Amino acid sequence: MLPVASTHGLRIITMNGRDYRGSTPYTDEELADMTSPGVDVQASAVRRWGREVALFLAYICQTLRIPAATTVDTGTKAGGLVFIAWSLSGMAILSMLGDPQTLGKELPHTLTPYLRKIVLYDSPCIIYGIVPEIGLRSPHADPNIPTEKQADAAADWLSSYYPPLAEDQPITAEALQAHSTALPRTPTLRTLSSDKFKRTVDMQVSSRALLIMGTDEGIRKRHARVAFFDADAVLPDVDILALSCDQSAWLNTWGAKVFLDMAEEAAERGKRKRRAAFLRVRNANHFVHWDEPERMVRLFAEHCCSSTSASVMCASVE
Repeated sequence: MLPVASTHGLRIITMNGRDYRGSTPYTDEELADMTSPGVDVQASAVRRWGREVALFLAYICQTLRIPAATTVDTGTKAGGLVFIAWSLSGMAILSMLGDPQTLGKELPHTLTPYLRKIVLYDSPCIIYGIVPEIGLRSPHADPNIPTEKQADAAADWLSSYYPPLAEDQPITAEALQAHSTALPRTPTLRTLSSDKFKRTVDMQVSSRALLIMGTDEGIRKRHARVAFFDADAVLPDVDILALSCDQSAWLNTWGAKVFLDMAEEAAERGKRKRRAAFLRVRNANHFVHWDEPERMVRLFAEHCCSSTSASVMCASVE
């Protein structure tokens, strides 16, 4: 996506997550916090992740002299930052927006002039603290897959293409069970050469950084509730856009269901719901930015610069 970004008026800055190749590895103490029996300790680990992301954004704003966000006459937003959180990294974002302790007192003042929108890009339901028992499993939770083979199986599972639900079809357990067999198309990551696969895919992450998936679900549920239903608690002017790829694995599709369910729910009396929008991306899997980079840059350029004026908007795009 980077080579074509400027032709669409975008500047894309990528952030590599902790523990991935080339980034700072987690310490043994930090990994232990993720699996601690103490829920408060686990919560601090999730907050740490969110704060690290926020500090990176603050660094970008202050060091690279990002122009402050503005609104032009047409209502289009310009300048500032839009943070696109792909997959599980949405957990860090919900920690930022859903727990005032994550940012503390100073970071909101630093980010407010710049950060205008968060994109939850094909987020799995895990980030909302929900993993439904619907008769389907991910490779990491499948007892039939040996532990040493789970990461490799996950690469296929996550980057496969699955039959999409019809436009007006409700997301239910029965619907996902009927659409859980991958289409006969080579998974995105298996289209890479052996050398490129080794450079791109870090198999060690699943046994280290992804331990954060096992933190108490209540932490993530609480963050999601505050982020969506108490906008004034943290960064009140930051909108959320959820992108759901219609041919992704079932955990991601259920994530879309969770988002849409929250979209229909009203905030408690005296609290303000955060502005949010939902966009279904057709004919796309979890790695569509790899398979069709220019398509996704165009999509980001169009929808990240628009203003979300309604409480919730839903749409689909090709």
